Amino acid sequence: MHRRGRWSAMTRRVLVLGHSTGLIEALARINSDVPQVFLLVEPSVLKAHPGEFDHPIVNEIRTARFVFSDEAVEVGAAWHAEVGFDAVLPGKEHAVRAAAAIADKLGMGYPGANAVRACTDKLIFRQLVEDAGFPTPQFRAVDTIAEVGEFFDAVEGRPIVLKPRNRNGSLGVRYIDDRDDIPVAWDQSMQTDEGTHKPLDRPLNWTYLVEEYRIGPEFSVEVLVQAGQIVFVNVTGKTVGDLPWFPEMAHQVPAVVPSPLHALLSGSARRLVRALEVRDGLLHSEWRVQGERAYPIECAVRFPGDRIPWLIELAYGVNLADAWLRCLVHTQLPIDPVAERFAAIRFLRAAPGVVTGVRGLEEFCAAHRPLEVSAPQPGDLLSEARDSHSRPGFVVFDARTLEELKAATADFDAMVRVETRRP
Repeated sequence: MHRRGRWSAMTRRVLVLGHSTGLIEALARINSDVPQVFLLVEPSVLKAHPGEFDHPIVNEIRTARFVFSDEAVEVGAAWHAEVGFDAVLPGKEHAVRAAAAIADKLGMGYPGANAVRACTDKLIFRQLVEDAGFPTPQFRAVDTIAEVGEFFDAVEGRPIVLKPRNRNGSLGVRYIDDRDDIPVAWDQSMQTDEGTHKPLDRPLNWTYLVEEYRIGPEFSVEVLVQAGQIVFVNVTGKTVGDLPWFPEMAHQVPAVVPSPLHALLSGSARRLVRALEVRDGLLHSEWRVQGERAYPIECAVRFPGDRIPWLIELAYGVNLADAWLRCLVHTQLPIDPVAERFAAIRFLRAAPGVVTGVRGLEEFCAAHRPLEVSAPQPGDLLSEARDSHSRPGFVVFDARTLEELKAATADFDAMVRVETRRP
C-alpha cells in the first residue's frame, strides 16, 4: 500500500482503475478543484514498474486484479467505505468492466450495463449495431484458422479483417485479401504482445471475430452523455497506416469535412448513444465512411488514447477529463461545440531496424514549436508499426487557423524522417 498526502472534505476523490498517463495528466490540468486520485493497479504490473505511477495528484496506490477478473470490485467497494469516492473511472480498456461494476455497486454514474457489455466485446457490439439498423459488414465469431477460411469463402474472397473481440489499440487486427495468407495472419494476431503494462501473473485469453473489410476514410467521434442526454460531440479526423495492419498514424481536431459528412458522423454517433442506452459517461466511437454510409467500427466507454483528449482541450478549451467527471455526477452544462483552434498529432514512421538518427525534427520544432515531442534515440531497435504500441514517436501541435495547421502538417511530412539500419 502506498499513501501520499492528505485530502480535504471539499476535494473530489476519484478511484481510477489502471494507470493512464493521458488521463492522469488531464485530471492534473483541471484549473480549479483538482481531484485526488486513488489508483488501483494490477499487482504484477505495480511490482514490475515500481514508482512509475507516482504523481502529485495520486494520493494512494493499491492493487487488485481487474483484467478479466472481478477481484477489484470488492476491493474498490471496500476502499470507498474508507475514503468516500465521488466517481470511478477506468484508466484502461481492460478496466472498463470492473470500474462499471464498482460504480454500479456504489450507485454512482457509469455508462450502463448494455453500453459496457457491447463496448468491451466487438462481437456483441457488431450484433447490437446490426440489430439497431446501422450499416454492418458481414461478420462471425471464429475460434480456428479453418473458420477464418470458411468466412473468407463465404464472402467470395473479398478482403476481410481478423480482429480480437476483447483487445484495443489495433492490437492483433489484421487485413487479409489472400486465402493463403490466413495461417500467417492468424499466427501474427495470436502472437501480438499486450505491451509493457500487461499482467504478468496469469495468461490472458483473447477471443476473435472476422468481418468484411470496408474501404474509406476513418474518423472517431467523442461524445459526452449526462443522464442520457448528449452535452458534447466532436469529430476527429484520422489517418490509418499501411495494410495489412491498422496503426493510427495521425489525428486532427476538429475534423474539417463537408457539412453533410459531419452531419452523418455526428448523427450516427447520436444514434449509437441511443442504441447503447448510455446513461452517463464518455464515448469514443470509430467510423469508416463508404459512399453515403458511416460504418461503426467499434466503440469505447473510456478516455480515448493517442492524446485525442488533449487535442480536444487545445481546440475547444474543454478539459475532457473534468467534463467526464461532471457528467458522472450530473453537474456538466452543455458545451459549445465550436472549436476556437485546430490541433493535431502526427506519428513518426520508420523502417524496422536500429535507429541511426531522426532527420529534420529539430528544424520542424524550431519552425512550429510543437507542444509535445516523443522520438526514438540512436541505438533504439524499432519493429514494424502494427498497432498503437509499436509506433516510434509523435509530435503534438496546434494552430490558430486551419491554414497554419496544414502548413505544419505538410512540413512534418516533408521534413521529419527516422533513419534506421539493419540490426
